[in-house]
Amino acid sequence: MHYDVYIIDNLVKFNDFKEYSKDKIKNVNVSLFFHFQDLIEQIEFVDILIVHIDSMEYFNIIEKYLKTEPYTIFIINDNSDLKNIPNSKKYDILYNPLDFDKLIYKIKLYTDNIRNHLQLKKEEEFSNSIINNINYPIFSIDAEQIIFANDHFYELTNCYSTEELNEKYKNHRNIFEKEEGCITNLNNELLNNSKDKNLKVCLKDAQNKKRFFSIQKIYLSHNDTSIIVLNDISHEVEHKHELYKLLYTDNLTKFPNRAKLIEDLQNNTINLKAVALLNINSFKEVNDFFGHKVGDSILIDVAKLLSNSIRNCDYLKLYKFPSDNYCIVSTIESKDDFIELIKKIIESIYKKVFTFEHYEIDIRMTAGISFSDKNNKLITADIALQTAKKDHKDYLIFYDELDKFQEYENNMFWTKKLKSAFINDNIEVYFQPLVNNETLNVDKYECLVRLIDEDGKVVAPFFFLDISKKSNQYTKLTKIVIEKSFKKFENLPFEFSVNISYEDIENVGFLDFIKEMLKKYDVKNRVVFEILEDENIKNYNLLTSFIDEIKNLGCKVAIDDFGSGYSNFEHLLKMNVDYLKIDSSLIKNIAKNENSYKIAKTIIEFAKNLNLKTIAEYVENEEIFNIIKELGATYSQGYYFSAPIPEPNIYEFKKKITNE
Repeated sequence: MHYDVYIIDNLVKFNDFKEYSKDKIKNVNVSLFFHFQDLIEQIEFVDILIVHIDSMEYFNIIEKYLKTEPYTIFIINDNSDLKNIPNSKKYDILYNPLDFDKLIYKIKLYTDNIRNHLQLKKEEEFSNSIINNINYPIFSIDAEQIIFANDHFYELTNCYSTEELNEKYKNHRNIFEKEEGCITNLNNELLNNSKDKNLKVCLKDAQNKKRFFSIQKIYLSHNDTSIIVLNDISHEVEHKHELYKLLYTDNLTKFPNRAKLIEDLQNNTINLKAVALLNINSFKEVNDFFGHKVGDSILIDVAKLLSNSIRNCDYLKLYKFPSDNYCIVSTIESKDDFIELIKKIIESIYKKVFTFEHYEIDIRMTAGISFSDKNNKLITADIALQTAKKDHKDYLIFYDELDKFQEYENNMFWTKKLKSAFINDNIEVYFQPLVNNETLNVDKYECLVRLIDEDGKVVAPFFFLDISKKSNQYTKLTKIVIEKSFKKFENLPFEFSVNISYEDIENVGFLDFIKEMLKKYDVKNRVVFEILEDENIKNYNLLTSFIDEIKNLGCKVAIDDFGSGYSNFEHLLKMNVDYLKIDSSLIKNIAKNENSYKIAKTIIEFAKNLNLKTIAEYVENEEIFNIIKELGATYSQGYYFSAPIPEPNIYEFKKKITNE
């Protein structure tokens, strides 16, 4: 770039400067004027003016001819000359006797700054052109305001300039809406320091509709600004919200369901002090006699009555459990008040006449109450409820001795059975095939534990699995199944799965045992560890770490019983799993229960979005199989294809399917 330097000096004191500066300043043309008329003819555009104080009268005259405001340097004798220069602070100053090198330095400093400014401007224009072509809303901020936005952000906010944006939001802290799980402050410490890609914000668009975005902040230290990149995740948030409603809301009454209570307990968002389970007496008879439409109406009316009974107490909450069951929980210590409340509810239900069209229906309710600190309040309240119904009482409060004798007797019986089975090597593994829904081939097997009784009877785990946990034999049982399964499939070409629980993962040395077995048997690329995600999980970091270790060994991981009510979608997104196994309660009801169908469908679509394969267990008939195949589940497992068998026998199974 070329620069013009004009020197105004009527005393001809700069005659030698032009020659002196010729080789010292590149791309600079120095012109010396000491005739006023010559100066006026060429002064229209100038980059730098150098004015000797003795030529001040010339400068005062030519100011009106200048088309630009040039960088101006005055050469003065001493500070007393400053009073002769109007607005002297806006000009640069050098003193006589003039040092040419200092003047050259001033000129070079100015021209270098201009070049740098132009270069930065070109770079900024280039960056902005690139950003405008990125298909995301992007804007840039300084400490307070928006200084740049691309077209996508203008369209999103219905603004057309940064001035309009700053007028609309006043401060960039006002851009985002307050919404649960969203950040609002762009100077948020979490946003500045975190690599978490799950941070999100909420912003109202041009139609005043709330939109959700993942957010990335890129800090530019050279000019103390930041670039904000937004990625629209509104569809994902809405999808998750709909899924949340399906999973955690009773479809009929719209009150939170049992799964929601379990979720609240698991996340420590509620601290139970008292639980009451309430059941409508002989509700099946009402349904059978009056029909399901009337029955549904009563379920809704009862829910409203219960809700109204506790509406003034923020420490009480109502949950709608499956069928004709309700649950009221309290978060404060007030046993007498809670018991009195349940008594009044039972009495009000008894006095209430429920009407539907021309029907008048009287109903009664029974309640089980628990304040137990030693045992699970939900379980103990249910024990109290069942005992109250058996004893024909309106309500019963759980006490520690209730139902203990039968429990101890059963525990001792199966503990003895397990001990004998371990000694006599009577723990066996059965195998249930998993069928590829596209090819109808058996691609995998699930390994299932069985106990062989003294008389040769095969006993399902329903009878002894929980007892093995109470008697500290559960992990021993798991290890036997793992080794026998590894040995069985070492020379078979199938993928196979074994079940493990959080209790196993928590057990010291369990991971080392798996590593030892993988060294002993060459199955690492074919074994799948099925993990049941339930309310017993206390430390998700431990679970995630275990999964990562297993994956690093070459194994695969499945989440079992997904959709049972304990499944945590937030945690699932952070776990590196391969399969989701849809809970059997959803699959077995998928043909007759719309809610089960919707949840299963949502889970399958959710899994596809995460590139996870899905397994539908409890496929009992052709109707169920056709539905889950249509929904896009990857594999089927159930008695429609095969019961668990003592030996993997793919050839016999293929023959059976072909014959059918």
